[in-house]
Amino acid sequence: MKKILIALAAIILLVVAGLVYVYVNLDNIVKATIEEAGTRVTLADVTVDNVKIETTQNTASIGGLVVGNPDGFETDHAFSLGNISVRLDGSTLTSNTIRVIEVIVDAPSVTYELGQGSSNIATIQRNVESFVQRVSGPTGAGGDKADTAADDGSGTKVVIDNVYIRNGNVSVSAAMLQGKKLSSGLPEIHLKDIGKQEGGATPAQVAEEIITALNTAVFKSVSSLNVDGLLQGVGDLGKGVTGLIGGAATGTGGVVKDGAGAVGDAVKGLFGGSSE
Repeated sequence: MKKILIALAAIILLVVAGLVYVYVNLDNIVKATIEEAGTRVTLADVTVDNVKIETTQNTASIGGLVVGNPDGFETDHAFSLGNISVRLDGSTLTSNTIRVIEVIVDAPSVTYELGQGSSNIATIQRNVESFVQRVSGPTGAGGDKADTAADDGSGTKVVIDNVYIRNGNVSVSAAMLQGKKLSSGLPEIHLKDIGKQEGGATPAQVAEEIITALNTAVFKSVSSLNVDGLLQGVGDLGKGVTGLIGGAATGTGGVVKDGAGAVGDAVKGLFGGSSE
């Protein structure tokens, strides 16, 4: 009996020590989880500067979350998400579906890079969609077990009441602009009841919905930019662009109608042809 009690005491001490370790290192654990899972889902390097969790207040803040670019794109990153604050319903933390009351993303910066026949933002969106499909699998067939386990581990899902993305900006980069950039404000995004109808969403599904909304907002901002003004004085580059896109040059490409205006229309057509 004494040996049994000693063994039980040792087990209890190990459990307590483990809980203390998790509690003390919770911020770093969450930081590492975001970076690892985000990189796997987006196929772009995800880094986080800091995470601060207030367990007594059921709040968390994430600073310096940056989503890099997929292979083939050259700019520093696709998303720099500024400051993120999260408020949870503490009563749901021990359940299989956690309720998130509010997520606020303040001052995100988005770099929309044209290349590889698409854009970096659209490529990331496709990567996330592909991951979700791979995890979910065909209806009734299940998904890839390894990916499913890696995606949500314990099977915990979330319902998010409100997501606000505010005070953002978009910059456009493309080889044809020779280092020049187009910039525009990002309209405020408000998403409601993510995962509510399904009884909870996995982290990958949440990422898919948010990135889809971001992609849509970015596309609208890019489509409204003053491309004509940017390309004034670019000269031969403009001729090359119009010749590449087609329809704006005549004959052998030596005559370009309306100068920079035609170039602007051509590039607008490139942005406006699809959300990619």
